[in-house]
Amino acid sequence: MWVWFPEGQEGLVSSLRRATVLKTDDSGTQQILKRITGLKSETFEDVYRPQMHGFSSHAPQGSEGVFLALGGRSDRLLAIGFEHKDHRPKNLPEGNATLYDDKGNVVWAKGSGGLSVNAKTGVVEVWSQDDKVTVKPGDGKLVYLGGDGTDGTYDFVSTVSGPSINVKARIG
Repeated sequence: MWVWFPEGQEGLVSSLRRATVLKTDDSGTQQILKRITGLKSETFEDVYRPQMHGFSSHAPQGSEGVFLALGGRSDRLLAIGFEHKDHRPKNLPEGNATLYDDKGNVVWAKGSGGLSVNAKTGVVEVWSQDDKVTVKPGDGKLVYLGGDGTDGTYDFVSTVSGPSINVKARIG
């Protein structure tokens, strides 16, 4: 059965190739890879890099990924993925996921091990627009400030209403 395509049969053919990011513009409504390299002598400009809803990233210069040449044409490129080999966390257990940056900061979904937030540089901020932040430990569990409760000395935090029943802070 013959099917008609506006650009002929070659319009169905696509090419998937590896690329390296040289420069990115993340200022507009879409992220554009301003300059990428492909095969030995290839360079391309203004390649759209789609992002998933709820997640956005700006891969550092030197990150590698692939681009799709729609219809096999170099004027119809679409960038897919892109990560930097020096910054990607390695040896994650099966089923785990991380959100990471090029400075070593990591949010790690550890499966049955819970969730870990590690700021290698900078500050960890938790804020709320309605001025309410809630930390709810499991029934009978404690929240430890300044450590994990196994090292040093801890005591219950005092509040205006008296000592807390589930928050301890490290002393000294």
